[in-house]
Amino acid sequence: MNLKDSQQKLKETPQKIIKYNVYDKNFVASYVLRILLIIFLIISIWRKDWLWVIGCGFAILLGFIPTILKHDFNITLPWVLDLMISIVIFLHVGGVIFNLYGIIPGYDTITHFVASILVGFLAFIIIYILHEHWDGLHMDLYAMAFLVVIFAMAMGVVWEFFEWGTDLLFGTHEQWGLQDTMKDLLVDTIAGIVIAIIGVKLVQRGELKKLTEELGEQIDESIIKRFDTQS
Repeated sequence: MNLKDSQQKLKETPQKIIKYNVYDKNFVASYVLRILLIIFLIISIWRKDWLWVIGCGFAILLGFIPTILKHDFNITLPWVLDLMISIVIFLHVGGVIFNLYGIIPGYDTITHFVASILVGFLAFIIIYILHEHWDGLHMDLYAMAFLVVIFAMAMGVVWEFFEWGTDLLFGTHEQWGLQDTMKDLLVDTIAGIVIAIIGVKLVQRGELKKLTEELGEQIDESIIKRFDTQS
């Protein structure tokens, strides 16, 4: 190894240490949140609240999707996305178990906004990766942003249908009337716009490419190339 290579390696080492430290801290944080979800499940069983026993079980399954993707498909989600998934699930399930929706004013608005930020961010990442790695999609940056807003709005509508169905089947009170539903949809739209603006800035600065580089390569190898081969 020559002097130039040694200097380059010394420059890269602190960056790698910072990267791994940040990842480890958020990895621990996401698992702590998953453990709390298991505690919520135990509380629901103790209360004999069987609807939320099912809800907690489903939430735990969702929380472990990043682990399943890594183990079964060798796909590692960016730590930001992993942590956001855990936080959104924790906020919603914890809000129901401890009645935070009724105790804290605007808690429903907060959870809707955070969840829609996650949905929009996930949509932006998927579209961006397909744009970068798949020959079947080439999209303008601002078209990506527009699609993310539409997707966040659409998922908000799907969630309202889910709440309506839950109220109809189980006699719950997830929907508090027309004004509440329209407010939720407005919050979903605003969140979609916010994440679209943030996403455009991240792409322009090259930060989204750095964040999704490893994930993009894994999806390219595991899914896109297999799909292209079969077709």
